Amino acid sequence: MTVGAFSGDRPLPEGVRDLLFADAAAWRTLELALRSTCSAWGYREIILPTFEYADTLATDVGAEIDAEMYRFFDRHGRTLALRPDMTIPTARVVGTRFYDQPLPLRISYVGSVYRYEPPRAGRQHEFTQAGVELIGAKSGAADAETVALAVAALRAAGLPQFRVTLGHVGFFRGLLAALALPDKVSRSLREILNRKAEAELAAVLAQWAGAPASARHALLALPRLTGGLEVLSEAERLCAHPLMESALDDLRQVAALLDAYGVAGEVSYDLAEVRDFDYYTGITYEGFAPGLGFSLISGGRYDDLVGHFGPPLPAVGWALTLDRVLLAREIQGVEHRAPVPDVLLSVDGCSECLKWAAACRAIGLRVEVDPLSLQPEQLWRSAVERNIPRVVRHAAPGWLSVRDESGERTVHVQDTEEVARWRQKSRA
Repeated sequence: MTVGAFSGDRPLPEGVRDLLFADAAAWRTLELALRSTCSAWGYREIILPTFEYADTLATDVGAEIDAEMYRFFDRHGRTLALRPDMTIPTARVVGTRFYDQPLPLRISYVGSVYRYEPPRAGRQHEFTQAGVELIGAKSGAADAETVALAVAALRAAGLPQFRVTLGHVGFFRGLLAALALPDKVSRSLREILNRKAEAELAAVLAQWAGAPASARHALLALPRLTGGLEVLSEAERLCAHPLMESALDDLRQVAALLDAYGVAGEVSYDLAEVRDFDYYTGITYEGFAPGLGFSLISGGRYDDLVGHFGPPLPAVGWALTLDRVLLAREIQGVEHRAPVPDVLLSVDGCSECLKWAAACRAIGLRVEVDPLSLQPEQLWRSAVERNIPRVVRHAAPGWLSVRDESGERTVHVQDTEEVARWRQKSRA
């Protein structure tokens, strides 16, 4: 169905969009699947405000998105901002309201967030995040649970193909400590590693001949430390600092638990993953799908955030971008179809028909009443054009005329078996 716009309509601002019919239905279905999955794992949902005080959202651990926040003033001149993510507001709730609650806390959320960044496919100024935070547990078991739940969420989202890539910021932090390079050079190395630019890496390192040979060798090998579990064995031979060894121990513990969860087949490892280096404190992970050049889901351990709002608490979690998951499903051939009614009903003043419609809806059948008093042939043509599988009209007291692709027949208004078959067929 094509939905046009009058020439006088004002266009939408850049970075936002309408979701119509099939896309809206796919969106709501995805939200429901994610909420159900998180609830099944014991996560309880919170609903957060769309805007808060800007200085609350602009913590130093969230500095990378500070420049992307939408700020505005209230009538008292106070600076407010639309939330740029869901994790910082969740940490604020935990630090100010849940600090004395029994631990661990398992929290989930779904909501729109707002960032001013170049809009493109899968990236808008307004987009929706669904995610979880596991607060108060600093263990490999907590890390593994959130990774396994991320896999479960992507499965529940109906995504045929995806992969979750697992890393650990401690490995690179240990390597930087062994290299003992100036901060400016370390920041440059992080940017180069994000691009996996090996030649640039070697060029920068060549300027610092005094760095230990073992650490130099490990840095040059870092972009290639990606793949299956064998990556951890390869990395072990390159350890030049205790932090690197500790990071590998953490990853091995998580890997063993992921195998027990039955999700190891969807997980790979990348020790050159250094995004959000200042934000994360332990494991990190991202979910990717074929044909999409950016992540669907990102997460990791961030033990320093809750302490900005109250007593410090360890935390790990992830956020999934619904827009990107739906785009990935389209790329992989998953169709988004708008739900259509199961029945187009002509009432024509028949109160018995309206009672029948109410009974059908009560058992889950979608019944649409014709408000145009169409004649039988017009009613059928309208149903065919809109992919409604059957039309129903009043035939005689206690009886209905039913027409579908197999022909026309009469059924009794109390024939519940017939209606049950319609419902079963529509949900198949």
